[in-house]
Order: sequence, then C-alpha cells, then structure tokens
Amino acid sequence: MKTNLLYIGLLAVVSGGLLTGCHSDEQTGERKKRTKKPVPQTYQVGEVLEQRLAPTIQLPGEFRAFQEVNLYPKASGFVEKVLVDRGSEVRKGQTLMVLEAPELEEQLVAARSKYLKAKVMLTASQDHYKRLLIGNRVPGSVSALDLETAKSRLMADSVALVGENANFQALQKLYSYLEVKAPFDGVITERNVHPGALVGSGAKLDRPMLVLQQHDRLRLLVDVPETYGSQVHRGSGIAFTVNSLPGKEFQGKVSRMSGNMDPQFRSETVEIDVSNPRRQFKPGMFAEIILSSNGAPETLVVPSSAVITSTERQYIIKLDDGKAKYIEVKQGHKEKGLTEVFGGIRANDKIIVNAREDIEEGTVIN
Repeated sequence: MKTNLLYIGLLAVVSGGLLTGCHSDEQTGERKKRTKKPVPQTYQVGEVLEQRLAPTIQLPGEFRAFQEVNLYPKASGFVEKVLVDRGSEVRKGQTLMVLEAPELEEQLVAARSKYLKAKVMLTASQDHYKRLLIGNRVPGSVSALDLETAKSRLMADSVALVGENANFQALQKLYSYLEVKAPFDGVITERNVHPGALVGSGAKLDRPMLVLQQHDRLRLLVDVPETYGSQVHRGSGIAFTVNSLPGKEFQGKVSRMSGNMDPQFRSETVEIDVSNPRRQFKPGMFAEIILSSNGAPETLVVPSSAVITSTERQYIIKLDDGKAKYIEVKQGHKEKGLTEVFGGIRANDKIIVNAREDIEEGTVIN
C-alpha cells in the first residue's frame, strides 16, 4: 500500500514538472513573437517613359501546296490503266489514268450515226428547196404550197442537225473524261485505286482516285494576332526559319491577306508565296515566322513588373501626393522588359515598379 502511494506521488510530481515546462515554453514563444519586429516593405519607384517599341514577334506558320486537287472520275467506268503512282512528277495535260466504259462507246457511235443522218437529210432538203426556187422563176411551174412545205422541211432538218450535233459533242466530251489528265504541273501525293476498280457516279468513293499537289511553289500560312495586324501589309518583308534546316533564315513577302479577323482567335490569316524549286520545303511542314513590328510613335511604356493583372482588371500603381493610386490600363506591345500601356497616365508620372496586389490604394509610399 505504501509503495502504491509513493508511486502515485512521484507521478504527480513529474506531471506537474512537465506542465510547468510546457507553460514556460509557451510564454517564451509568445514573448519572442511580441519582440519580433515587422520587416519594412521597400518600394521601387520609377517613371512612365515615352518611347517607341519595335518588338520582334515569332509566330507559327504552316506550308501548304500552292495548288492542290483531289481527282475524282467525271465519267463512270472501270479503271483500265494507272500510269502514275505516289511521288510521280507530272506535267499539265499528262494522262494519269485511263478508264473503260463499253456502254459509253456504243452511245457515242450511235450518236455519231444520228448526227451524220441528220446532216444528210439537211443536205437533201437544201437541194430540194433550191430546185423549187429555180423552178419558181417560171410562173405557174411550182405551187406556193410546195415551196412553203420545202422551206419548212429545210428548217426542221436544220434544227434536227443542231440537236444531234449537240448530243454527239456532249458524248464526245464525256468520252474524253475516260482519260484522267493533270490540270497543272505537280506531284502525285496519294493514289487510292488500281486497275479493275469501278469508279464514277454509281460507285461510292470515300477517297479521291489521285491527289495532285504543286510543290515548286508553296503558300506559307500564318495567323497574325489582332494586336499586330496593323503592322502587316501586302508586300511586307517577312523572315522565317524551319526546324528541319537549323541555322538558316529565309526571306519572303506577304502576298495575300484575308481581310477578315477570325472571331474565335482574333487573328487574320496571311499568305506568303515561297519559291521552292529545290523542294527543300514540303506541304505540312511548320515554320517560325519572324515579324518585325514598327511600333507606334509617342507611346507610353512602363516596366512590365509595374503592370498588375487580376481576374477583374489590369492596372498600375501611380504615386499621387505620395500615396498609392490605382490606374487602369490596357497593355500593348512588349519588348525587353518594357510594356506599352494605354490609360489615364502621362509621361514622367511616378509609379511603383515592383507593384504587388497587396499594396492597398491610399498607402503612403516613402
């Protein structure tokens, strides 16, 4: 019993000592917190400058074939010959494929026969009418009814000949479509049919028979943001680089501009014609466009760190009688740590360069 009492007493003494130590430590921590001095905030003060920025912009571009066409059959038939394949270089007017259509050939022969028959009938009508006219010189030898009938027959045969000739010419044109020819110089980049395949309006083709692209001249397409749209004009010089040819810079000129601002991306599509006789560029390749901006004269600029962008607005902190004042601005071009700003500021206004969102409006700046 004595032993238990002694154990309980020792436990109480140890617990009390621990509690006392903890309480002492807390008091010491609180005293340290009270004696810790706040770190003074430092502000870097600068001025609004009047300066022209002429930044160099890099924009992604993509090469496209100057001309590209998907070749589909104009007439129904079976593929007889395919004279080209993927990668074949062809010339304008060169025969690429030959189709066969026996029914069309028979229709063409029949149309030619009808045309020749109508031609013979017209010749006979003309001769008969001429003889009646000669006989009519003798009064009473030819009746007026016979002469009028011959004239009507001549006109009908003439109209029939025109109709048969039009039908014959149309079938001839359709028959010429059995030879698929290249509409321009280029390279076959895709082939999807082989001899024996049925093509034409009666056959469902998911893909074109052939794809022809012009490679000796390409279009370089680039989307210019709205901010820099006024800096690009037709004929403007453009430099660009290609990843597959490192260390080389190429030159070009703006050939066409869409004249329309894409409502989704707020950009205008610009085309640059690129001569490609050695085929060093290929459609589908990406390029890096180097666009030099002229900049706007008499523009106000501030260090980029002075502009605060929040979810609600963009602003800088101006010093007004030694106190912080928020001035809403809009940003323009950026170059080498400087940013164009537009708003209620003037040149030589004092601003905080190292601006932060935690600086409240009205704060005294020393």
